[in-house]
Amino acid sequence: MSARPLRAGILAAGRGERLRTQPTDLKPLARVSGETLIERVLNSIAEAGASEVTVIINDDSLFVREHVDKRSWPFRLSWIVETTPTSMHSFLRLVEALAADGNEGPFLVSTVDTIAGPNAYADFIERARREQAAVALALTSPGNDEKPLLVRMADGNSRIAAFGEGDYATAGVYAVRPIILREAEAARRDGIDALRKFLGRLLERGYPLAGIPMARSIDVDHPADIADAEIFLRSAGR
Repeated sequence: MSARPLRAGILAAGRGERLRTQPTDLKPLARVSGETLIERVLNSIAEAGASEVTVIINDDSLFVREHVDKRSWPFRLSWIVETTPTSMHSFLRLVEALAADGNEGPFLVSTVDTIAGPNAYADFIERARREQAAVALALTSPGNDEKPLLVRMADGNSRIAAFGEGDYATAGVYAVRPIILREAEAARRDGIDALRKFLGRLLERGYPLAGIPMARSIDVDHPADIADAEIFLRSAGR
């Protein structure tokens, strides 16, 4: 567990159409081994020692907040309710909230559909804090992801050399420093329409990005992924 105060955020504002079996289903509340996706991510963040967590959801997902708020958590929990046009907009909105009082991070940010093993988030942020990177990305094998963002690492160090090729894929977990917000206004103005494109833009503009391999994780995008995630969790002792 980290000894320093840690702020974290969860990206849960997407529609999650591919996982829905009913139009009213909400992706963050999909259950894996009896526990919702969002509660699993919150528990992983708690393992990392977070003191504050902010979750961004869309306007149609207020029941997610109601469900989560029924439990007590070992951190201060706050919410952003905003329907954003793209994953990049949600990401930037979340980082802006985490950095609003001048906190320099790094912030632990996760998508809501990432399933990881015990202490995976804690190990990741501990290693990420040692990196002098604008963003450190948790990396895994391409695995089951329908459209993985592939990553090629630089030879001999932890720097990311390129996106769209390589042996690793992003795992949906990030350590983010607020320096990236220097690019927020221009990215919005230029119509960047996905988080992966924003990350590519940061790399092109010379921001140092690091890749940190983590133990296996699973991205839950489709109903079939739930069975894979449950098998993985049993093997990982979760």
